[in-house]
Amino acid sequence: MGQTNAWTSEVDWQTGQWQRRSPSPPSRRWQPPPPRGLLPKRPLTFIEALDSGFRLLRFIPTLSVGSALIVFTLWSLLLAAIGALIAVQFLPFFNDLSGNDEAVSGFLALAQLGSASLSLLSLGLAHLLSGLIATGTRASFGARRTTLSMAWRSLSGRRWRLVLATLLMCAINLGLLLALTAPTLLFLGADSAVLAFVWAALAALLWFIALIWINLRLAFLGSAIAVEDLSVRAGIRRSWRLTGRGFWRMLGQLALGYFLSNQLVQLIISPIVFIISLALGIGIATTTDSTTAQTAITLVSVGLLLGLTLISSAVLFAYFACLVTVCFFDQRMRTEGLDLVLIRAEEDR
Repeated sequence: MGQTNAWTSEVDWQTGQWQRRSPSPPSRRWQPPPPRGLLPKRPLTFIEALDSGFRLLRFIPTLSVGSALIVFTLWSLLLAAIGALIAVQFLPFFNDLSGNDEAVSGFLALAQLGSASLSLLSLGLAHLLSGLIATGTRASFGARRTTLSMAWRSLSGRRWRLVLATLLMCAINLGLLLALTAPTLLFLGADSAVLAFVWAALAALLWFIALIWINLRLAFLGSAIAVEDLSVRAGIRRSWRLTGRGFWRMLGQLALGYFLSNQLVQLIISPIVFIISLALGIGIATTTDSTTAQTAITLVSVGLLLGLTLISSAVLFAYFACLVTVCFFDQRMRTEGLDLVLIRAEEDR
């Protein structure tokens, strides 16, 4: 071929035939690099993932803490209604119980165990929160803030799937607890108190291990539904597949993140609780002649303590949900090359 034809022709690598050269792509003007996102577009180290949860919590507080406050307020109202119904139904039993000091001590120990179990059962709420926060986490790679209303609108068509996933996980956690504690009631019915005590301790350990394992394998259920628009069943398969690699790394990140955030919240809340309790004691001591004033002071103090408990729980689970979404995107970057997709998407913007 002539020199001119060689410059204006090229080979079609599918057929091996010469063809006219396709026009060159238009030149693009210089553009500034995309802004640095809140989260790095690369796989995170162990400590970076923990820190990213706190950074995300501060970056989108209206979405993370606001959604957690709404969810936990509704959850607290539901538990309060259930507790009031139980108290009314078993009021004669509680009256008889108050006359026996040993029975009261045993009941208080059982109530503390039930409170700890209830806090673990509420892990199912993390799927709803992580689904709400996942949209804000995706936008934070481009340094874009997402409000609660924006996230709610973006989840159109996926909200009921998130609620269903949350109810499913709560049912699974509760079903595991009931299945493992059922033999304890059988041993008590057979007057085998020793066997009942031994099995109760063993059942608590087995339930804790099973709870941690299944909630870790399904930790990305809410995020998968929100980000990838999957059904609940497809989200379960997706989470199970993503958590198949790096199991111990994710277990350490989520467990340590939950523990550290819990200790940090307790460190901040404990002095405030002490001050409120001290003020309650001083107020009651100075108003010994007025029953109405004592009642008012007690109600205000109890209301403040309940409000602090609600806020601390919301902040704790908001951080935990942020950490779950960070681990979700980090695992996708490690196993699927999502970091390259994020870089290209931000450059195209």
